[in-house]
Amino acid sequence: AGKHHRENATILHNIATIHLDRGDDDEAMKFYTKTLKVEQAALGCDHADVVTTLHHIGQVFHQRGELVASLEYFQEALRIERRIFGKDSLNVAQSLNQMGNIYLQRGDAAKVMETFSEATRIYRRMGHTDEKISIAG
Repeated sequence: AGKHHRENATILHNIATIHLDRGDDDEAMKFYTKTLKVEQAALGCDHADVVTTLHHIGQVFHQRGELVASLEYFQEALRIERRIFGKDSLNVAQSLNQMGNIYLQRGDAAKVMETFSEATRIYRRMGHTDEKISIAG
């Protein structure tokens, strides 16, 4: 299981982040995708590290303007977050908030309302104010 160790995933993730910081989205995506495969093999699909990598891939797609692909990765991260952190966790609220912004860019008003409303409900339940919601359209 040598190439599927968590340490290898960490190294791949760091390389991806360096490429992203340098503005090389293609190389970043290549290494984030490799990271995801190693993490899933080493840690299983329901793991916080897998969620983080799904978020990074979603963010790269978002930066590229590939909103449908971005949403697919955020939706997968959200499904895992609901299973491992609970449906009313801060992680879930943050993912819903991110997805709400993507729906806003796509002009999908119904989904914007749905995701921001659920995120706001979770934030309020956790004692946060509505300022916790980040709207960037």
